[in-house]
Amino acid sequence: MRLKDQLYQTFPILTWGEAMKRDIFFAVFLIMFLLVFTPFGLDVFAYDRYYIIVGYGLATYASILMNDTVAYGFFPTIFSERNWKVYKQILWAIWHLLCVGLANLTYGVAVGAFPLTFLSFLKLELYVVLCSILPITIVILIRQNYLVRKNSATAESINAEIHLHPNHPDVTPGERLVVLTAENNRDHLKIPPSDIVFISAEENYAEVVTEKEGKMSKQLIRSTLSRIEETLKTNPAFFRCHRAYLVNTERIVSVEGNSQGCRLHLNGTPELIPVSRSKVRALREVIHDR
Repeated sequence: MRLKDQLYQTFPILTWGEAMKRDIFFAVFLIMFLLVFTPFGLDVFAYDRYYIIVGYGLATYASILMNDTVAYGFFPTIFSERNWKVYKQILWAIWHLLCVGLANLTYGVAVGAFPLTFLSFLKLELYVVLCSILPITIVILIRQNYLVRKNSATAESINAEIHLHPNHPDVTPGERLVVLTAENNRDHLKIPPSDIVFISAEENYAEVVTEKEGKMSKQLIRSTLSRIEETLKTNPAFFRCHRAYLVNTERIVSVEGNSQGCRLHLNGTPELIPVSRSKVRALREVIHDR
């Protein structure tokens, strides 16, 4: 695969909790690096050196935390795994580094480690980018390739389970309807469970996607996905594979893997349904038991 094509491949984005752990790790790593190598004239601070270095770590943590808070809080559409690509991950990492460089320059000026000049700013930012862009790109590309291979292998093993435990035949026309009730307890949908392909969360609504005799339709109901999941819990065919998706496992045709995890091909829709990484094992068990 050409590098240009690989840059546009999907890439997993960290959850908020994972980002917070990453931020702490990066700050601690910087502190340990500065303690060991004492660059930028840190050795001249003698006994105050350790306090100065901890300050650099805190400045780093504050910079990354602010970026993540703004990104996840105000730009959820941009920072969505559905739209995340390898090149975006690289650019986001470089932006983090530029902000870290600026934060540490500001702190360095405050403690007298750097002069407040444009040349100091330019030298520090160029140093950060030129020393980091190549290893960052290489690490991201290696991780993307590793995740593709790993998740593709997982998908193949689940497909083997699907082959061993195929879908049950369609339920007869007399099957009992499920009733999905809106939060106002007045509006409701009555649907044969075998017609349901998947249900997805759409802001304050749930979108119910159904298929019957080759005709697909979508209906909205004002309800949370958790409320609908509770309604359907007595039917083992329905599985919450993702925080935003509830699927009819009898509709699963096959599974494919990419760097973000596994995706479901369902009978009745061309849309690929994501499976949360934490839900893969449970999905395998559901398919095995069906």
